[in-house]
Amino acid sequence: MSLEARTRDATTESLRRLRNAYGMFPVHDERVGNDADYFEHGRRKAADGWLGDAAVWVTDAKDRVAMIRHPNAANEWGVPGGGHEPGETLSETARREVREETGLRCRLTDVLNVRRKEIFLETDPSERLFALSVLFSGVRVGGELTVGDDVLDARWFDSPPERVLDFIEPQVERWRDG
Repeated sequence: MSLEARTRDATTESLRRLRNAYGMFPVHDERVGNDADYFEHGRRKAADGWLGDAAVWVTDAKDRVAMIRHPNAANEWGVPGGGHEPGETLSETARREVREETGLRCRLTDVLNVRRKEIFLETDPSERLFALSVLFSGVRVGGELTVGDDVLDARWFDSPPERVLDFIEPQVERWRDG
């Protein structure tokens, strides 16, 4: 089976498992072109079992949201999250990333949004891989907010910051609208 077919099947199966666990949620399809080096990096990761990435909109008992800033987007706030590691479910990825980036432990409560990506090689669009980006909601169940090793800053917010990553913009708009 080709890597394209394996990644398509793996993302379809992951979506099925997520829907069994969390019910229905929006899935947005997008096509992403990668240059040769970046596509090859993704191909190697996918061959090892990489599924994409996962993040969590973590709230606490005061309805604040834990947000972080990464070095690659230093002027925008996002939520804890990162790349899937082979052998994990995307739910496990999400909880691990929250612990690593913020020191918090959370319970996942829902899937807010999924981006199903068709990633193609810019110089040969017939070369494709598939991946998921999942945004979960979760509630803090332990830990204290700290700044993880790969994070510039981590804070609790009781209202949205001005600049946020595009992946969480729909959730931030719902937050603003209250």
